[in-house]
Amino acid sequence: MGLLEEAALVASAVPRAAGPLVDQLIERSAAASDRGRDPASLLVDTILSRIAMAWERGWQPGDLVHATRRRSTKPAARWMSLAVLAEADGSRAWDRAPEDWLDQLRGLPIKDGPRGGALLPAGGHATPDEWVPALVVLELLRRLPASQRLVPPPSQWGRERPAARSPAPGAPSDEAARMLPRIRALLAKAESTEFPAEAEAFTAKAQALMTRHAIDEALVAADAGDAYDVRGVRVLIHHPYAMQKAGLLDVIARANRTRAVWNDFASCATLVGLPTDVQQVEMMFTSTLVQATRAMTRAGQGPGHRGPERTTSFRKAFMNAYAIRIGERLTTTATRAAAAYGTDLVPVFARQDAAVGEEFERLFPHVTTGSRRASFDRRGWDAGTRAADEAVLPAGEVES
Repeated sequence: MGLLEEAALVASAVPRAAGPLVDQLIERSAAASDRGRDPASLLVDTILSRIAMAWERGWQPGDLVHATRRRSTKPAARWMSLAVLAEADGSRAWDRAPEDWLDQLRGLPIKDGPRGGALLPAGGHATPDEWVPALVVLELLRRLPASQRLVPPPSQWGRERPAARSPAPGAPSDEAARMLPRIRALLAKAESTEFPAEAEAFTAKAQALMTRHAIDEALVAADAGDAYDVRGVRVLIHHPYAMQKAGLLDVIARANRTRAVWNDFASCATLVGLPTDVQQVEMMFTSTLVQATRAMTRAGQGPGHRGPERTTSFRKAFMNAYAIRIGERLTTTATRAAAAYGTDLVPVFARQDAAVGEEFERLFPHVTTGSRRASFDRRGWDAGTRAADEAVLPAGEVES
C-alpha cells in the first residue's frame, strides 16, 4: 500500500490520526521535481479518473455528492462537489451532457466552483485541512459500489449536447409541462401557510390536478399503441429517519403504479415507472413528508405532554405508522379514481404494469426484499396514524 492509499484509509477512519501521514505527503509535494511526482497532483488525477469511472458504473453527480455527505463529512462532500465540477470542465460535460445531468451539476451545494483554481495546491502549498477531505474522497471512491445505469454515461454522449427526444407513450406531454408549474406552486403555498384549512385547500387542488392528469395521460397513451417509455429516477433521502422516509416514498410509489428500491449506501431510492407517474410520486412524497414533519413537530405540545415526542423511538414509530396509513388511504383513493373512469383503465394499467416490471427486472435483476426490526413506541405510532388520517390526499372523483 502506497503512502496516498494509507493516508486515505486513515483519514477516512480517524481524520486526526492522519496528521503524520499528511505531513509526509506535504514534504514529498514540496520536494517534487515535476507534476508527475507530486502527490497532490497524483491525488487529484486519481480522483478525477475515479469520478469518470463512477459515471460509467451508473452514478450521477447528485447522488455521488449525496452519498459522500451521508458516508463522510461536510468538508469531504464539498470537496467532492468541487471535484465533480472539475471533472465536468475537463470532459466538456457542459457542452455534451443531457439537460438532466447539467441540472444536477448546477444544483451541487456550493457556490464557488474550481474553475481557474486548483483542487489541491501542488508544490507543498496545500495545508493539512485541504489534504484531509481530498483523502477521504479518494477512500470513498475506492470502495464505491456499482449502481444502476438510469441514463447514458458520458462515454455514450456525442460531441455536442443531444437534442431533446420526442415524448413516447407515458412521457409528460406539453400539457404536463404547463400543468406541473401550477401543481408545484399550489404545493409550495400549502407547505408555507400556517393555516391548516388553507393548506388543505391548496394541497387538495394540487393533488386533484395530478390525479386527473395521470389518468387522462394514461388513456391518451393507450391509443398510441407503442412501447411505454419507462424510466428510473433517483430520489435523495435526507437524514434523520431516512429509512422511515423511504418507507413513505415506497407506499406512495406502490399506489401510483411505480416501483421503488432503497439504496442504503447512497441513502437514496430509485423510482421506476412512467415519467408522469414518477413525477406525481415525487411531488406527493414531498407534500406528505412536509405534512408529516409538521405534525410530528406539533405532537405532544398540548397540556400534560413533557417531551417524549422528541425521542428517536417516538419519531421512528410516528413515521412508520404515518407511512402505513398513507399507503392504505392512497390505495383506496386510486381504486376509486380508476372506478370513476370505468373498465377502460384495466387493460391500460395492465400494459403499464408489464412495461414497468420489465424495466425493473432489467435494472434490478438481483434485488432482495426484507424488513428491519423497528423500535416500537405506542404514543408515536398512534400520533403518526392520526396525522396520516388528517393528511390531505386526492379525492376519488375529480371535476374537469
